[in-house]
Amino acid sequence: MSKKNNHRRDIAAETKKPPLTQQKVQTSKKEKKPLSLTTGASVCIAIIVTVTVAVLGVYHLIVRNSDMLYMAQSKDFFSFDSTFRADCMHTPGGFISWVSSFLTQFFFHPSLGASIMVVIWVVSIWLSKFTFRVKMAWMAVLAIPAVCLLVSTIDTGYWLYYCKQTGYWFYGTLGYLFTNLLVLFHSCFKKKFDCIFVTFLIAVTYPFLGWYTLLALLYVAVLSLCHMKTDDSLASKMLLPLIPLVLIGITPLVCYQFYSGVRFEDMWMAGFPFFENDNVTSFTPSIPFIVLAAVPLLFPFLPKKVENSTGMTWGITLVTTAVLVLSWLWVEKSDFQNYNYHAEMRMYRATEEQDWDKVLDEMSNIPGDASREMVLFKNIALMNKGEMGTKMFKYNNMGEPPTNGFDTLRVHMVQTAAPLIYYYHGKTNFALRWSIENSVEFGYDYDHLKILARCALVNGEMEMAKRYLNILQSTLYYRDWAERLMPITEKPELIKKFKEFDSVRELRDHMGTVLDGDNGLCEMYLLTYFSQTMNKDSKLLQELTLNYALIQKDIQLFWPRFFLYAQMHQGEPMPIHYQEAAILYGNLEPESADISTMPFQEEVKKSYEGFHNMTQSLLQAGLDSDAIGEATKSTYGNTFYWFYFFCRDVHSY
Repeated sequence: MSKKNNHRRDIAAETKKPPLTQQKVQTSKKEKKPLSLTTGASVCIAIIVTVTVAVLGVYHLIVRNSDMLYMAQSKDFFSFDSTFRADCMHTPGGFISWVSSFLTQFFFHPSLGASIMVVIWVVSIWLSKFTFRVKMAWMAVLAIPAVCLLVSTIDTGYWLYYCKQTGYWFYGTLGYLFTNLLVLFHSCFKKKFDCIFVTFLIAVTYPFLGWYTLLALLYVAVLSLCHMKTDDSLASKMLLPLIPLVLIGITPLVCYQFYSGVRFEDMWMAGFPFFENDNVTSFTPSIPFIVLAAVPLLFPFLPKKVENSTGMTWGITLVTTAVLVLSWLWVEKSDFQNYNYHAEMRMYRATEEQDWDKVLDEMSNIPGDASREMVLFKNIALMNKGEMGTKMFKYNNMGEPPTNGFDTLRVHMVQTAAPLIYYYHGKTNFALRWSIENSVEFGYDYDHLKILARCALVNGEMEMAKRYLNILQSTLYYRDWAERLMPITEKPELIKKFKEFDSVRELRDHMGTVLDGDNGLCEMYLLTYFSQTMNKDSKLLQELTLNYALIQKDIQLFWPRFFLYAQMHQGEPMPIHYQEAAILYGNLEPESADISTMPFQEEVKKSYEGFHNMTQSLLQAGLDSDAIGEATKSTYGNTFYWFYFFCRDVHSY
């Protein structure tokens, strides 16, 4: 009886127990496994970072640096011609140079070229996510290389004119993109033999990608270390990361014998941008590329799991915010926004396009002192408008030296604008000389080719002009310009129908083509040459010599040119600046000329008397020369006599 009762109790107890599946469910509910950060939050971070990089790129490239991008493309060159392609391939990384030059030409429309660049940056950010298998939550860290590329574009300053790397502007952008593609290609293979084979394939790309091939091998080595399996032998573990490291050492060594123009010690850094000129080496512009190379080494070590915990959420938020804020500060600080630097580029383009009103508008808006290059552009514009004698001193003529931030680069006008300045002064042989010298040292570009073609046409060297125009006809954006001028090479007399050559031809025809020495000082040569030149056959040249005599502040040079001007312009009103100079010099040195019978305008007489009285009273009050100059500038700063006394310490370069 007791056995039956015990059996019944066991059956009842079994019936009260939950089913086995229900027990498992209850057990699983008790376990607290870490959950990943929500997909929505990660996507939100990725979108914010991507948009931020794009906005930074668009704002700093298109809004703030359009003039710089246009100048960058004019100082570059691309052609589908096999000769240009072969020239690029003379150094490791030549393929990147070739493609970079192709893309740089789109800076002719700065918004188009900048948009292409920003798109490549965004693609590279997302590509690195898959290459290094990083969670979207860490997208801010992945964006650091793109920020480096932005900084490397906007912080070059005057190195724009001295950079010798072909296709510099897109070089780093494409190099980083190709590096990611190579590493991603390697990560698609899992078997050891396949990985080793692909590693050797990556090394084969060295002649095309140069330094970025070695960088890809370094990333492959780091990823191989991170993906080691615990059950592999030590020899097997070290094989995959060791092979790319060995290839980094021997690949440039093997390829060295195929490059006659590259030093042995430079083979490992072929394609890395160095900034050197005239025994000056600047380290600062290379910093973004160093950071660009170093940061991706951290990508494999970013956490593969991002837990949905308070600490992890705050950590990711803090990293994302810090990276974005620091990136913005770095970009803002690196953006070279010296006013004269950008104004020079705008004035250069306007001068090259003969938009004289735009040149003068730029000169009118300068907040401080202009550079000497800008003063010369202003004089060229006034010369072509026939207003040198009436407006030359109505603009800022002080002329400060170029400012390149904290860089040590010494800027020379012969490397920035002298060929164009010489051309518009009719000194075509000097324009030819410096265009060729600059092209030999820094490479041929659209700007110098256009100057060379113009000079050849003006000089009557039609075969040479045809050669330069043929080269420009093979380009994308200068084909129409070259085709428009090409008929002159067949019929030289057609040049008379092109008004853009009139002033240059007149000056050149009345000066001759003697090529003496300028000692690398464009402005000082022009000042000396024209102030000491006399010409009775050309009104344009004669007035130019008179104006340079004014700038020279030489009384003995002024009077012969002044009287010759009056003789050649009988019946015409005397320009106000020439009257100001005559009344000043006549009072300073009465024995040099008798001005008592000269018909000065009443406003000139009153202006000079007011200036004289004001300066004398300030001098008696104990003010020094600088203080008097500042005190009289607002009233008389647009006169020759203010220029004569207070425009000093001109920094010609």
